[in-house]
Amino acid sequence: MEVLSDRIKIAAGTKQLWMRIDIFNSTSTVLATLDRDIVSHESVGETTLTELRSMIWSKYPVRARQWLQNYFNTVHIIYTFNIFPDRMNKDDWVLLGGVQNILKNSLRGVTQVDKEGFYNESGDYILYQMYDNAIGSIPSAVLNDKGEWISYSLKLDDVNAIEMFRNGIVPKQGFFKRLFRF
Repeated sequence: MEVLSDRIKIAAGTKQLWMRIDIFNSTSTVLATLDRDIVSHESVGETTLTELRSMIWSKYPVRARQWLQNYFNTVHIIYTFNIFPDRMNKDDWVLLGGVQNILKNSLRGVTQVDKEGFYNESGDYILYQMYDNAIGSIPSAVLNDKGEWISYSLKLDDVNAIEMFRNGIVPKQGFFKRLFRF
């Protein structure tokens, strides 16, 4: 196992072409694995894309679902975190968030989170698959008629806001929000 740091070790592949990385906490317990699957004929990556396509077929908004179906045709590599939450504390989540941010900042792509849904390349939430009783606000976006993402903050505990999001409707913005774009 090649060591990249005291917390990250290559479990499969080489430093130049790794296929799996193990992420450890300070007591050498594996917190998560990160798999790198190349999409090619009959590969794990191709199987994952097939599963993702079937996972979204009935999700909303429709335009986001169609956009993702087209986007999947451009995917060449899939990175998958396998997290062991029962082994983690608050500091460990920060470590995993840092690894995810490094990937997000150095690569181009969408993010899929189990029991949440999909986020576009800008990090906006675009396809609703959220777990029950979610609260708070998240950066979200819907596609307009021109195929442009319109970003805003989605209130997860607002039933009307969720319904508008699922229907691909951006809520009306107040005067100051339109004026200052915040």
